[in-house]
Amino acid sequence: MDAYVLHGPGDLRREQRQERKPAADEVLIDVKRVGICGSDIHYYQHFKIGQFIPRAPLVLGHEFAGLVVEVGSDVKNIKVGDRVTAEPSIECRKCRYCRAGRYNLCTNLRFLGTAATVPHIDGGFAEKVVVPESHCYILDDSLDYGAGAMIEPLAVGANGVMRAGTVAGYRVLIVGGGTIGQMVLGVASALGATDITLADPAEYPREFALSHGASAAIDPTEQGIGEKLFAEGGFDVVFEASGAPAGLSFAYQTAARGGRIVQIGTQPDSVALPVNLVMSRELTVFGSMRYAHVYPMVLDLIRSGKIAVNDLISAVYPYEKMQEAMDRAISKDKVVKVQVERA
Repeated sequence: MDAYVLHGPGDLRREQRQERKPAADEVLIDVKRVGICGSDIHYYQHFKIGQFIPRAPLVLGHEFAGLVVEVGSDVKNIKVGDRVTAEPSIECRKCRYCRAGRYNLCTNLRFLGTAATVPHIDGGFAEKVVVPESHCYILDDSLDYGAGAMIEPLAVGANGVMRAGTVAGYRVLIVGGGTIGQMVLGVASALGATDITLADPAEYPREFALSHGASAAIDPTEQGIGEKLFAEGGFDVVFEASGAPAGLSFAYQTAARGGRIVQIGTQPDSVALPVNLVMSRELTVFGSMRYAHVYPMVLDLIRSGKIAVNDLISAVYPYEKMQEAMDRAISKDKVVKVQVERA
């Protein structure tokens, strides 16, 4: 099958890859739309993410939707011809975290399109991809392939919002207006938050947020803005989605007394933080790792019209222009999400 294979930093090649037949409990999906994630960009630029270093050429892409073209012998609920999206994290269902329902913390987790799994499992930057039936979600007629490929990043935002508990009636701050920050905004708005501020140094993410449900947008690098916001009462719930140490520090600075902070963005291993604020303000800090049990909720939010998911797709490139799509995603030029389409 045709695929885009990453061989090293900036070395993305279009090649022929061995097509894998689905096992008894798996389905083969003809990929119609795939999104470029921040992690895909990081692998492309650095050929690693933290401790995850590819040991072989890698097919990226874990945000995808497509058409089922073959099913395994034990598949019961998915059939050839179904339009589906898929959850790319494959849990073991045996470790104590899986048994407790927290399968996003699975100690034996496999993940499509990353170096976190050895041997690596090819992702959606390809003609076809194999996924367990249990991880597939059928797209009804109200959802096109573009929307289907947005479910995964929306699930990241949804998991972060769910980690915070209720957001309705609380003052909310989102630090970072990239893809995940905008996903958090959409989910928080859909779940009843009406006073939402987004903080980002760049103008475009702030403008985009204001046109998609944010009450206010600020530049967190403005002199004294953190102190000013706290003096005005601070924020009851703060989502850190920038992945920048300065962004995480800003989250602590602006959290209200008794507030909640949810860290979604991946930070460097060592970050200096004003942690005494956790004590003096009685803050509660949560981590949010990928997602668990949120795909059905995200699908319902989109079907109901509470999230206009296609508005978050900034550009769609044909499959033959994967390199141009990657370059556009890296540029961050008026971009929330870049997707690639196969005819």
